[in-house]
Amino acid sequence: MKHIKPIDKNHCGVLLNLGGTVLVSAGVSGDWDVMPASWACNLDYNPGKATLVMDSTHYTRKLMDNSEYFSLQVATTGIAKETLYLGSVSKFDEPEKLKKSGVELFTMPGFDDVPLVKGAAAWLIFKKVSEPHNEKTYDLFIGECVGAWADDRVFDNGQWHFDKAPELRTIHYVTGGQFYEIGAPINVNVDDML
Repeated sequence: MKHIKPIDKNHCGVLLNLGGTVLVSAGVSGDWDVMPASWACNLDYNPGKATLVMDSTHYTRKLMDNSEYFSLQVATTGIAKETLYLGSVSKFDEPEKLKKSGVELFTMPGFDDVPLVKGAAAWLIFKKVSEPHNEKTYDLFIGECVGAWADDRVFDNGQWHFDKAPELRTIHYVTGGQFYEIGAPINVNVDDML
């Protein structure tokens, strides 16, 4: 927990811009769930907003439908196995899903019913922007960022530095249990081309 540092919530776009797998979490009266998703992206910067597609058949979706808040967390190589488990098992079928997954959960002050997963690279909490038509027709949720944090071992001064902690590299799901992790940085300077 000592490496989790607050980030300006209007800069949430930098945290999500990598396009990696995110963990979506929600809770209602102590009933929590977490699942991975790939269909999450930035929508706006000031205030910071994001979109998320969440199918109505998921337990996490049931909680999102009944909560004001949800969270997106940037999944990492260090929790890849747990991430795959969370996406392979439904809490509808396995009430002990979270316990069996091996993830460690925590909350942030003021958000006691929004579970967050230890081992992620960043955590963002969103207040739902009510759009019933989009939610029902397209399974599309919009959230306004009300809190953002990142692990300072890989995110500092508004930039990612994955070479400093390889276990915190973002993961990108392909299929059949296969992920790719973000690779080495490539620094490009176009000033001499202009």
